[in-house]
This record gives sequence, structure tokens and C-alpha cells, in this order.
Amino acid sequence: MAHKVLAYVPAGCLAMTAVLAGVAAASSATTITASPIPANGPPFLRLGTIVSSSGLGNRVFVNQSHGFSLWTSRDGTTYPGCTGNGGRVWVICGPHLHVEAANAPNVVTQVGAQRAEYFAYGGPNGAESIVVSTSQSKWYRAYMPGVPYGVSASENGELFAFVVAGKSTTEWTSSNGGRTWKRS
Repeated sequence: MAHKVLAYVPAGCLAMTAVLAGVAAASSATTITASPIPANGPPFLRLGTIVSSSGLGNRVFVNQSHGFSLWTSRDGTTYPGCTGNGGRVWVICGPHLHVEAANAPNVVTQVGAQRAEYFAYGGPNGAESIVVSTSQSKWYRAYMPGVPYGVSASENGELFAFVVAGKSTTEWTSSNGGRTWKRS
């Protein structure tokens, strides 16, 4: 079945396979279940906190108003950041996703979006996790059996992840907003 992919896999992703020769081989699992990420509490920032655009990384927009980015605080904590006014104001729209020097497997560096589905993933400099939200209030994290080098979305809302482990690349799909991933 052909899929019309609306996002792209970052350039050089598959070429980086050779660099990752030391990474453990892909798991034999065929389904991965994501876990809900707990809501923020002190000392972390709360939902709706307005943040400076200087802490934002790459930004993606699903239309002229709504966008998604990762925002990193001065202490190195990464949060999902959202805008509903074309980028004039950005707010925290989910729990902290990574705390600097505290939880390396949770690093996410790349972002993507499709309609109301926002996602972030490890990418070339990240770790093994993919986080997805379809509501901006509930976020789910899946630990993949390798580094997700590209995540894209189709018109029908399916997510596709390309995961590199050792010398192999596997494709994973999710048809339920990142709650479960199946090896293709």
C-alpha cells in the first residue's frame, strides 16, 4: 500500500548507519508500547507558561497559526513548546521531556507535526525515544530498539519511524498517535 508522506527524513540519516556500528543490534520485538509521560510539577514549568523564543529549536507549523518546537530552559531542561498565533507567543504545552545530565535516554532533538499530532524524536544526536501528543496535554514516550533517525506522518495520520541499530535500519509504524509502534 502506497503512502503519501508529508514530512521528510533528514538528509544523511541512512548514511549515518556506518557511524553507529557500535550500537546494539535491533530488538526482536515486533510491537512497542509507549508510556504516558507524567504531568509536570515543581520544580518544573507548568503548562501554559509563556517562554522566550530564544530557547526554541527547530519549529514546524501545521497551518499559519499552530506550531510546535522544543524549548530548552537555561538549566538544560527540554519542554514541548506550542504556539497558536503564528509564533508571536510560545507556551509550554506538555511535561518536561528531558533533564540535562539526568536522563540521557530521553533526549529528543528533532520535531515534526501533522494536523494536531506533534512529535519529537532522538535524531542523529539524540537517544532512543520518540514522544508524541495528539492533544497537547497527554504525551506518550516509546523507547525504540535503536536511534530514531527520521519520523514522518502520512495524510491519514499514520506515523513512520526509521530506527537505526548497529548496521540495520528498521521501519516502525503507529496508527494510534504513537501509543503503540509495530515493526513494518
